[in-house]
Amino acid sequence: MKYYLRHYFNPDFNYLRPKPAIREGANASSDLYSLGYVQNAIDGQVLAEVVPLEEAGEDIDPRFIQATPTLPVGANTRVDQEYPQYLLAAANGYIFYIAGKITIKCLLNVRQDVSFQTGNIFFVGDMAVHGTVRSGFSIQANNIRVMGMLEGGEARARQDIMIEGGARGGAGQRCLVTAGGKILAPFLEKVEARSRGNIVIEKFCLYSTVYAGANLVVREQLYGSTVNAYGTVYAGKQLGNKAGLTTKIFLGYDPLSIRHLEKVDDMISAMSYTITHLNAVAGHLPPDSSEASRKLARLIGERKRLMLNRDNLWGRLHMDEKQTDACCLSVPGIVYPGVEISIGRAFMLVERVYRNVSFRLCYDDIVVQPLPQKKTA
Repeated sequence: MKYYLRHYFNPDFNYLRPKPAIREGANASSDLYSLGYVQNAIDGQVLAEVVPLEEAGEDIDPRFIQATPTLPVGANTRVDQEYPQYLLAAANGYIFYIAGKITIKCLLNVRQDVSFQTGNIFFVGDMAVHGTVRSGFSIQANNIRVMGMLEGGEARARQDIMIEGGARGGAGQRCLVTAGGKILAPFLEKVEARSRGNIVIEKFCLYSTVYAGANLVVREQLYGSTVNAYGTVYAGKQLGNKAGLTTKIFLGYDPLSIRHLEKVDDMISAMSYTITHLNAVAGHLPPDSSEASRKLARLIGERKRLMLNRDNLWGRLHMDEKQTDACCLSVPGIVYPGVEISIGRAFMLVERVYRNVSFRLCYDDIVVQPLPQKKTA
């Protein structure tokens, strides 16, 4: 009796020869950013099945006809105990054959730049990019290590992310770094960075928007940026600059809620603009008399719901205010005039140069305190 090994993935997949996905729709075309660089597998997913040859059907590959009902069990795979004809993934990772065994590997090494050679990469395990993420391309994985730069691309980590070459946007390039854990990088320039944990920048953070769910540490310069942090902010050598570039520090509120609130405000603003226009056209008509009047009534209702949502968000933010006493902005170096500091509801505009100071909340007001002097041997 002969058997057939049926695969639930492509056993001939070759990441060196990825193929563009085809966009759906009337004008179908190739998507050069989606090349399917990796075959993902989730723990428990069916990878293969062994069946009697007579049950395999007509569309079979003769390479996978075998004399025994054995499964090619490799690393991070297992035979289903209840249904022993099935081979399952035993971990999250990518599928490949090695030495005739179906194997799952949990770390994806991308040994080149993320570009038109790879397309965007989505991976269910950990990823190491041995190059640069080029402009317009994105990567997503559990933990991410980029050994080059993030150049106007996107990197999304479900846990931690390290970008050894730094991240830079600019010239119309969107550059986004987001992590469920912490973010580590030598510098951020014209970047939006979001983290539920700490963000540590070894050199400088310039012209960026930062949302830190815990603390932000910038070892050297921080200016031209807007920072939202739940905990503390540390700027080692310089906060703001001589030119007075806008630098804003917001402490004490959940930064992800702040970002959500900003998006809601933008939507309300856009709706209000459209409602003003439609009022001029159809505001005098009954709500059901024309398409414009129906759209006007619908937008007014949607704006009202968004305003209620905004009020609820503000209510939750105000509950965070009991945490603001623990917030602190520390600058062992120099603070230039023009820096805006908010801790909870308290606000301060820096009007003169400070050195080696911290900013804290005291009785609903922001106070400036000297930092302890470093002892010299």
